[in-house]
Amino acid sequence: MPLIPTRFPVEFGEVFPFGAFVLGVEPSMAFSADPSAPKQQERDKETGQLVWTVRALDANEEAARFGAEFKVKIAADHQPVPPAKLAGFPFAPVEFDGLTITPYANNKGRIAHSFRASGLRAPAGAGRGKPAAEKSAA
Repeated sequence: MPLIPTRFPVEFGEVFPFGAFVLGVEPSMAFSADPSAPKQQERDKETGQLVWTVRALDANEEAARFGAEFKVKIAADHQPVPPAKLAGFPFAPVEFDGLTITPYANNKGRIAHSFRASGLRAPAGAGRGKPAAEKSAA
């Protein structure tokens, strides 16, 4: 029987046409049924690399109805570094490279999805202004 893919490649702009903002990057901790077991960072099943969770906001105003915050998992040897914040903005704009979506049924029996990406970067044209750190130093 052929293997059915569970991760479907998608273009960032198709999923987030208004863009997105990064809130932070943190290690994704592996699940353990034993609450007393030491916490360990999750490793990607395909590459063996560490898994990082990027918290982000969908810039689409309509997304707030469903929860504008979302998470993207990235497998990388080192913690991904988010783009710099732009002057006057509380969050940095971000785009995800190699974005995939995995649909699944959640515990309420509804269709949900999770995201993975190969990396993150500042959107093209997002650097028109100076990053906030540079502007305050000037």
